[in-house]
Amino acid sequence: MKKIFGILALGLVYAGFLWAVCPGCRANTPQENAIIKPKSEMKTLIVYFSYTAGNTKCIAEKVQKAVGGDLVSLEPVKPYSDDYEKVVKQGREEVEGGYKPELKSLGVDLENYDRIIVGTPTWWYRMAPVVLSFLSSNDFRGKVVVPFMTNAGWPGSVITDMVSLAEGNGAKVEHAHAFKFSSDEKHFDRMVTPVEELEQWIDDLK
Repeated sequence: MKKIFGILALGLVYAGFLWAVCPGCRANTPQENAIIKPKSEMKTLIVYFSYTAGNTKCIAEKVQKAVGGDLVSLEPVKPYSDDYEKVVKQGREEVEGGYKPELKSLGVDLENYDRIIVGTPTWWYRMAPVVLSFLSSNDFRGKVVVPFMTNAGWPGSVITDMVSLAEGNGAKVEHAHAFKFSSDEKHFDRMVTPVEELEQWIDDLK
């Protein structure tokens, strides 16, 4: 019995040694990259993708007006068609296949920012492929990421997926939020989420 306890103790000591000397042997967690800057001192980048009614773009612009920072639209190298029905079909195929389109250059260097606010519409219960590409291909260690999404009543797993991707790439995620808009094709740009909720969310980012 003493021999067994001795082996266990030796194993624990060895594991502790690896933890101390081999950072690559342990998972990189958002807590290890905690941001110490107050919000007022953070340099902010707001990125978004918007295709039809421009709801995601509208919220991104409201955020920039209130919080400041740089505003950038995410664009695929191969643009989507103006044919809505065609893009609906294409979007479903891309989402179900986990497609990540190549993106045009942002025109800015992410290294220069402390906080990145990321907006996406909902495509077939998931984030738009363009945003999937952005969140999958960048290193967010040492940064705060604020995800938001717009939907017409079917939020799916968008926020959960965005948080998971951002944290997986090293981000500290804060204030993730979903905004609901009308599903009436004549009023796609009418926000159902109370304006007060949007305003409070923006205040929390200041």
